[in-house]
Amino acid sequence: MLEVRTMCSNGTVEVEVADTGVGIAHDNLNRIFDPFFTTKNVGRGTGLGLSVSYGIIKEHAGKIDVRSTQGKGTSFRLEFPVARKGVHV
Repeated sequence: MLEVRTMCSNGTVEVEVADTGVGIAHDNLNRIFDPFFTTKNVGRGTGLGLSVSYGIIKEHAGKIDVRSTQGKGTSFRLEFPVARKGVHV
């Protein structure tokens, strides 16, 4: 099951994405944002997805926090400052 929640308060916008999957091993939690870190077999992934995401979040003055319990799931919480003026596309 995947759950997405959004909140806005005190000048910040928060997004939480949580799942009920297998979770992330405790030993891997502090490495998941490292470039090229992966637990997948060779040829099944580059280990860049979370590293690139981390960079994009930081580039927009955001924060990211992850919590995980093996066998119960993982939750990623992102926090961004509210934009003070419109963004031009």
